[in-house]
Amino acid sequence: MADTSLFYWNQKFGKTQPRELKFIWDITGAKAVSTVPIGAPVLTAFDAIAAQATIDDFLGTVDEFLIVDFDGTAMGADAFACIINMAGQAQALCGFEIECFSSTGGSTLVTRASLNEGLTASTLETACELGADGNIAFKVDFGNSPDFDGLTAGMIVATVYWISK
Repeated sequence: MADTSLFYWNQKFGKTQPRELKFIWDITGAKAVSTVPIGAPVLTAFDAIAAQATIDDFLGTVDEFLIVDFDGTAMGADAFACIINMAGQAQALCGFEIECFSSTGGSTLVTRASLNEGLTASTLETACELGADGNIAFKVDFGNSPDFDGLTAGMIVATVYWISK
């Protein structure tokens, strides 16, 4: 039986209970993924993003997330990044968690998580940030457990906890 819609008696719950966005990627080759299902408004990267215009054009904003957050140092070995085009809808970002399933039947699981502490320029890290224009970005340091850059099969699942405007 389906739940009925809930109206909170205390109106503060409407802006303090995070929503969840879930993204799934099929690992199709070394440093290659395919979004499942296809069509999610995300820009992913395993290596440095080549130009600021790539980010700006994807989001339709100017310098919301800076290229130095996704440069060669920030996107070192076993790194993964995702920029989510929320069309400006996010008011707050609580954090995110990410899982990488690999090996036969996904038997090897590596997890990482972070609260919204911001992205640090030229730093390989696990972190996330709410942009000034209401979009979201995160990057992950999987730390060679397993050799993330070398995976040719598996699945990545990310859950982002956010609050709408």
